[in-house]
Amino acid sequence: MFLRNFDDMFPLILIIPLIINDPLVIREGKVNPADSMIRISLYDKPGEYDFVWPGKIVEIPSYEFADRKDLKSVKIEEGVINIGEYAFLGCEKLEEIILPSTLKEVGEGAFRECKSLKRLVIPEGVRVIPKYMCAWNESLKEVRLPDSLRDIGSHAFAYCRDLGKINFPETLEHIGSNAFSYDGNLTNVVLPNSITELESYAFSDCSKLEKIVLPANDKMLGELIFTGCDNLKEIVCLSPQPPTFDCDSPLFDPSERKMYLKCRLVTLPESRGLFKRAIVWKEFFQK
Repeated sequence: MFLRNFDDMFPLILIIPLIINDPLVIREGKVNPADSMIRISLYDKPGEYDFVWPGKIVEIPSYEFADRKDLKSVKIEEGVINIGEYAFLGCEKLEEIILPSTLKEVGEGAFRECKSLKRLVIPEGVRVIPKYMCAWNESLKEVRLPDSLRDIGSHAFAYCRDLGKINFPETLEHIGSNAFSYDGNLTNVVLPNSITELESYAFSDCSKLEKIVLPANDKMLGELIFTGCDNLKEIVCLSPQPPTFDCDSPLFDPSERKMYLKCRLVTLPESRGLFKRAIVWKEFFQK
């Protein structure tokens, strides 16, 4: 048993581990039914346990469960609207987390280094995936993003070496630097035309990436977006005008010039002449 002070929300709450039957909460010296906003299942030597928070919780504080080594399954029930920064950082045994439909905001690094997490569904209403949200989640295989999404922050899914399935909604406008760097199982990526900013190194070192469809617009692209993508075979860019590059920087590192010969660039037939003369793009035609 331990004490935790929730400041102004509750004067004093006792949270105790209970064998799962009908989870109970001890609050202010009374045992009440667990009509809770958060229920956390723990797996430890004595068996399966619950941690329960009382109702009316709308926010999980920053670092609240950071570095917990006993969390395996988390269900956040309806009513919670915000998960604080690094709330579940380093929960290495966490395999599953179910988020409520009421969720609106997720803090930086909220699920970072949850190395056993396999799948994550972000509910409708969330507009921003913050930086480092799922970085270094080595077992993460699938992510479902909502149609409400506008922004994916830098390093949000970096070093997710098993990530092979993720959707990019038509509402997405920005992908930050290194957002998907070192994601070892991405093979085919289709980016929506709604994206107006694709920052530097966004898909760098995705070793299995074979094909990517860029937004069909002429918005500026960041530097070295595909450096380290040694298996990239096709880039599709159906913009009528060739997109420009930040500081005229290339798609690949200068040491990777062979990639312009190895990789096929697909453009609109009527725009091919423009791409042949455009900075960076013209490298694909120097054969």
